[in-house]
Amino acid sequence: MAGNCMKENPLSRQLAQELNIPYGIAVLLGQRGITGREQAAAFLYPQLADLPSPFQMKDMDRAVDLVLETYKDQGLILVHGDYDVDGISSTALLFLFFTELGISTISFQPNRLTQGYGLQKDIIEQYSPAAPGAALLITVDCGISSHDEIRFARERGYKTIITDHHEPPDTLPDADAVLNPRRQGCLFPCKQLAGVGVAFFLAMGIRSRMVAQGLMKREEAPNLKQLLSLVALGTVADVMPLTGINRILVKAGLESINERTAPWVRALCERAGLREGAVTAEDISYRLAPRINAPGRLGEPESAFELLTSPDMVRAAEMAGLLETINLERRRLEVDTIEQVLLECTRQDENGYRGLVVYGVYHPGIIGILASRIVDRFHKPVIIFTDDAVEPRILKGSGRSVNQVNLYETLKKCSASLIQFGGHAMAAGLTLRKEELPGFTEAFDCAIGDENVGPVSLPETLRSDYTINPGEIADSRFMHYYQLLEPFGQGNREPVFMLANPEVRETGVINSHLKYSVRVNGVTFRGIGFNMADKAEMFHQGKQVHLLFKLKKNVYRGEESVVFHAVDIVATA
Repeated sequence: MAGNCMKENPLSRQLAQELNIPYGIAVLLGQRGITGREQAAAFLYPQLADLPSPFQMKDMDRAVDLVLETYKDQGLILVHGDYDVDGISSTALLFLFFTELGISTISFQPNRLTQGYGLQKDIIEQYSPAAPGAALLITVDCGISSHDEIRFARERGYKTIITDHHEPPDTLPDADAVLNPRRQGCLFPCKQLAGVGVAFFLAMGIRSRMVAQGLMKREEAPNLKQLLSLVALGTVADVMPLTGINRILVKAGLESINERTAPWVRALCERAGLREGAVTAEDISYRLAPRINAPGRLGEPESAFELLTSPDMVRAAEMAGLLETINLERRRLEVDTIEQVLLECTRQDENGYRGLVVYGVYHPGIIGILASRIVDRFHKPVIIFTDDAVEPRILKGSGRSVNQVNLYETLKKCSASLIQFGGHAMAAGLTLRKEELPGFTEAFDCAIGDENVGPVSLPETLRSDYTINPGEIADSRFMHYYQLLEPFGQGNREPVFMLANPEVRETGVINSHLKYSVRVNGVTFRGIGFNMADKAEMFHQGKQVHLLFKLKKNVYRGEESVVFHAVDIVATA
């Protein structure tokens, strides 16, 4: 259970000497497949200068030319996004960028409850150009499967650009340009950009071309660094891997967030209780993103968009307050529903289902988050269906998956039962006719078995990544380099440390949480174990224990400290 003996790794020792970093940091880098000096330096010190050219993305040249034509002709741009955090942050990014360029820009995100996902023909119709080619439609975080809607837009006189990151179908819509790093023949080096990442590279390409063509001076061009806070928000919220190019974008985006200059950042951090200390990727996942996501879930995505584009603190604070109210309502709906879903999933799990499929009369805005909760609980792919708000015989579903199962590829095998579906390896949306539900449930379970050659395995028993010694914990140099491993998240898991036979003091229980302190090399560290009150007595039985924990920085009243977040306490033999 507690891994990593103290036997020294010669490759890690060599890397530590070459980079003059603590040995423990070199061990953690090695676990991430990083053993070379240049590779390690790039990981520890990601630079915006190392981002690839946006023109490596297929169709980028054409997309940039279309925007510049619209700019020169003083035309209109309609940015059509999605209602989740990635879609709203993508929409806000391009809206702010185009507005700064002086382009007349309209933005739109559909109402999940009344309009559903994807491009909306009525909005395309509403803003149809008076003359062919006088308006440009740009999709963000959607559009890659919207054949009919793109055809409709072109018939109405739009030029069209799709920017998306979801898995493309075999045949692409007939848009003027399609930006998606996953599409066949695209040489862009990062296939797992978020939608907001694709939008950012489009903005990069436009800015670069405008400067090169003398349409604006470099010093007068929009400062793209100010938009990276939105890139970090959407990338982390959409659970993209925080490695490579995404790591560069999110690291820089977090730096922008922590400057707290954007009104939306200051207002939202205030509401989320992030008044002090550095905002982390974990804070985005659990504090900021849920508040941005809530309006879209309950049919009011424009509220979140307005916050992200608020020009002043007064309006931003007002919108952040509204989002807080909406998020509380979202949480209430979730609490009222989760037990019913858990009962059905428990029944299916006990009957040996490899994938869980649940149908019920649920609020359609929360089925995605319910699916996420179920995956965390059962460690199996799950699809949750509810009734379509408009068509009573149609079911709308939201799915989440585990690392071993590519959800999009699994749904492709079940596509005969579906009206439509879309997404990527870890998340998807789908619709089917109600009478097809039993057949889909069986096909989904079989498809998972085909993909994995057996049942989906549970996550491995919790183990430590590194057995840390007391001297390292009390060493400020170790903590300095440890922070350079951030941001933690998908693809860059936060390390779990083990401390053998800790000198534990002042244990106690508050509600269901364990509180304690640990004395290390003459320094006392505070510790907490969430929902671990039952472990408190292990410190008092006179037995030797190993403490498994994560290192967290905490700031209270301006004072910074390191806190041990326990994840397990293991009695030694």
